Amino acid sequence: MNPANGGWLIALTLIAAMLLGVVHLPESWPDWLGWLRPNWLLLVLFFWVIEVPHRVGLIAVWSMGLFVDVLYADPIGLNGIIMAGVSYMGWRFFERLRMYSVFQQCGILLLLVAGAELLRVLVLGVGSERPWGWNVLLSPLVTTVVWPLMFLFLLRLRTGARVE
Repeated sequence: MNPANGGWLIALTLIAAMLLGVVHLPESWPDWLGWLRPNWLLLVLFFWVIEVPHRVGLIAVWSMGLFVDVLYADPIGLNGIIMAGVSYMGWRFFERLRMYSVFQQCGILLLLVAGAELLRVLVLGVGSERPWGWNVLLSPLVTTVVWPLMFLFLLRLRTGARVE
């Protein structure tokens, strides 16, 4: 990511998304609210990949995924492969995705984030004997609901900073 022409904004929004991913809820709140947390990093990454695909490279995405593995205490490479997969789908179909309405993009994003969460549960479930339930699919649903607002917010940031 080149800092010129708004590369700093791309990096700043991705760092903010990583920090939002590790913020914990207060202890007085119920535990089930943790399942309603959107996947901020995939939202922001998906936006930048479909809006300015030439500015976010595979090496940057993969290294950011390794950093997120350390941040979330996940197995090394798990978030890298998830983020690379989402980025590849965005790069491959960015022209088509930009033509879709925001609500059609929500459907695509739901499939991508649900696949990412199922892959995460599968990989994490192999190493431990934790049972999983259908509450794993709540995060992709919330991520999909948040997408239109996040899209508008990031689009306004992009036009204000003239990211090209």
